[in-house]
Amino acid sequence: MNTNLFRNALCACGLVAAGLTAVAGPLHRADVAAKPSLVLHVDCDTLRTSAIGQWLLSEMDKPEAQAKFAALQMMFNFDPRKQLHGLTLYSSGKTPEDGVLLVYADFDADRLTTLAKAAKEYQSTTYKQHVIHNWLDDKKKARNGVKPRVFASIQGGHIVVFGQQEARVAQALDVLDRAAPNLAGNSVFLQLGVNGSGSIVQAAARKLELPDSDPNAALFRLSRMARLQVSEGQGQLRATLNLEASDDEVAKQMATVGQGLVALMKLQKDNPGSAKLAEALSLKQDGASVVVSLAIPTAEAIEIAKAEAARKAQKQAEKE
Repeated sequence: MNTNLFRNALCACGLVAAGLTAVAGPLHRADVAAKPSLVLHVDCDTLRTSAIGQWLLSEMDKPEAQAKFAALQMMFNFDPRKQLHGLTLYSSGKTPEDGVLLVYADFDADRLTTLAKAAKEYQSTTYKQHVIHNWLDDKKKARNGVKPRVFASIQGGHIVVFGQQEARVAQALDVLDRAAPNLAGNSVFLQLGVNGSGSIVQAAARKLELPDSDPNAALFRLSRMARLQVSEGQGQLRATLNLEASDDEVAKQMATVGQGLVALMKLQKDNPGSAKLAEALSLKQDGASVVVSLAIPTAEAIEIAKAEAARKAQKQAEKE
């Protein structure tokens, strides 16, 4: 599974628009295909009420961000700060093109359709009772002379399905229509979608296929399954990453690799935030599993995020 899927999920958030009542933020297992290789869910409602979420909202209220949100609201009649409830990215394949993104939001379906029709080289097809819209994706490079397209469809008045392949969007619509098997009907990724977990982020992946060129992916390449949970409570930001290996010996190798990566983080003197995060990390082997835990005061996590944003802004200014 390619990590570009995670980035695609965040990028697609900007395509969402706004008007009806959407479902709540927690993961809905019945909305996900039966045997996914990856699932990533962000509960925007829970995030919005957290200290981290409140800080993000305060950043969005700054003058430089307000102009962008004003333009977004004027075009889409949509305010993601209030009307975006949840994001679920999942894939049943091995490439980024296999992934689909479910966006749960309060939106005006007619306005969304009108805006889609105005997109570059708009086309549409009918799939059962649905319409699948598609248009050219100008942000991506052409492959073999063919420009990638974005495929999207509205389901039930509160979910927008995005994908890079029409067939994958059609499959996702069948799942949402309860015409195809879903995750609620089997034991895959049982820990996902547990009621009352209060997680901001939940993710799980299996059959991981990551490039050898990325040293930070070494732990995942050795894993046969990975699970991530991020939550906030009692002034603490907590994250737990569970990595399952094929046997104890492989888990031991993973633990050694993980300890090395944490040590490297602590040595990054030009990035104090990385060193602070490393100090808040703990890593242990438990049989054929490796558990990486992060526990840090939320206020400190926010300060690290602020410093990182300032560091990146300074680097960008130096380039200009």
